[in-house]
Amino acid sequence: MCLTASYLAMFLTLMGPDQISAEPGRYIVHAETRDAHWVAAGDGEHWCTMAPQIDTMQRLASLRVE
Repeated sequence: MCLTASYLAMFLTLMGPDQISAEPGRYIVHAETRDAHWVAAGDGEHWCTMAPQIDTMQRLASLRVE
């Protein structure tokens, strides 16, 4: 999932300052179950995360019958 820089900024304002870490080219949202890493894509006008795909893979893995 990707957002424009302005939408990511709007999203991050909804979080408490203790829930966000920042590094050059990366914001980390410390969520209840795991961290979501937002990484600058290309020109820095878009920021992307793999968090939804990772959550889906983990849910599907828990459904596997062995």
